[in-house]
Order: sequence, then C-alpha cells, then structure tokens
Amino acid sequence: MVRETLSLKEKIIAITRPQAQTEETAEIIRQKGGVPYFIPTIEIRDVSDLSPVNNFLRELEAGRVDYIIFMSVNGVKHLLKIAEKLKMLDTLKQEIQKSFVIAVGPRTAEELKANGIKVNLIPAQYTSESIVANLKSLDITNKTIFIPRTSAANPVLKEKLKERGAIVREIYVYESSVPTDKKIKEKFLQDARNGNIHALIFGSALSVKNLFNMFSDYISVEELRDLLNEKITIVAIGPVTAETAMKFGLKVELTPQTQLFDEAINSLAKHWNCN
Repeated sequence: MVRETLSLKEKIIAITRPQAQTEETAEIIRQKGGVPYFIPTIEIRDVSDLSPVNNFLRELEAGRVDYIIFMSVNGVKHLLKIAEKLKMLDTLKQEIQKSFVIAVGPRTAEELKANGIKVNLIPAQYTSESIVANLKSLDITNKTIFIPRTSAANPVLKEKLKERGAIVREIYVYESSVPTDKKIKEKFLQDARNGNIHALIFGSALSVKNLFNMFSDYISVEELRDLLNEKITIVAIGPVTAETAMKFGLKVELTPQTQLFDEAINSLAKHWNCN
C-alpha cells in the first residue's frame, strides 16, 4: 500500500520570519501544496558599535573564551560579517577552534561548518533549559561563556548559566526591530478578517511580541487576539514561543516537538489531513 503524502490542501500559511529568511520555508510550503504568505515580524539590522565584537576577538586571541553558544544562523552570519569588517575573520576562524562551540539547531550548525568552524555540541532541544542540561556534565563554574546574538534576546539563558556559576557575556552582533511597512500590515489585517489566512507560524517569542506591537496603532490587543483565534490556526515553534503566545491570549493549536519550521509545516499538514 502506497502511503499518501500529507498535503497542505492549498491552505495559506503566514510566515513571521525576517524577510531574508522566508524563501526556504516558503518552498517547503509550496512543495506540500500550500501557499506561503509573508508577514515578517522581525527586521534584522546591523549593529553600529563594533567594539564588543572587537573585544570578544581579543579575548579569543588571549585564550580567555571557554564556551561560545550560537543561538541562530543570524548570530553566525553577523559575527562573521563584523569580523570581516574588522579585518579579523581569519583570526576568528583560527582562534574559535580553541573554544567549545555550541550550535542551537542543525541550521546553525550547518552555517558554522560551512564556514570552517567545528561544532562540539548541538543540544537535542533548542531551548535555554536544554542547553543548560547539556552542560550539566561539564564544569562551567567560573568558565567564560560568550553568546553572539540579537540585542532583543531573551535573558533566560544568560540567567540560568549564571546560576550554574558561569561568567556570561552576551555580544550583540545584530539588532532585531519591529517592521514599519504600513502596506504589509494593512493587507494582513484585511486578509485575516476575510479568512484568507489559514495558519500563522510563530518562530520565536520575539515574533509574537512584535506582531502585537506592529498593529498597536491599528487594532487593540484584544481585537487582534480574537481575530487570530477565530480565523487562524496558530503554530508556535517551541515551548517558550507557545508560552508567550498564550500570555497574549492566543490559542496555540500546534507546537512541534522539533523546533524547526519544516516540522511546524509537517504538523500543519498532519493536522489538516486528520480533520
């Protein structure tokens, strides 16, 4: 018996990822018979102050960096970009091998490996709790851990690592802001009201917060919450994202076990094929 491939049945799936990262997810949606819809809730910008990265590179050279945790592909790309601006890219790639490198998620690991950087650990789950749990077998007391990430990062990981006695340094290698394009926002509200969006995938807690911030001049939090709950299937990638969505009153119908966009899309296909 041939197993039928799960289909999205021409459903329209809204993606909240930054604009530059939507195409891979959009292609997966198309392959499963769905229609991608773009509503970027995060705008990625370069940082103007390069001195924190410069200091980090000097610490690397001096052998004072024990662990480095890369939380996303963006963190990898922007760190490398800044190192290149500082004419220290070769230094970064050489010296980083002396540290224990942790990549949160296979995409992040692939980006590091593609740039010649060895990855020592990929946590099974892509949450702060899982990262800390993976480090339990290692003595991180008084060890220096650097986390290249966005300036809008959730502080949970930093706090949990500090509780374990680590010295934690977050270096902001890019900024995450709220998109301001009025046309995109107005179109989204109209399409949502008309029932032209069937599912909305949140990829992070920040994407949830930003969505509500984006529409604060157009619609109240309560009205937006009710509109989304009534018209759209809400998918949250990961427990922290789901928790944030629920704090805003959203009914999260699906949270895939693996915190990846392709798994979120698969969970939607299964959901609709079983109903």
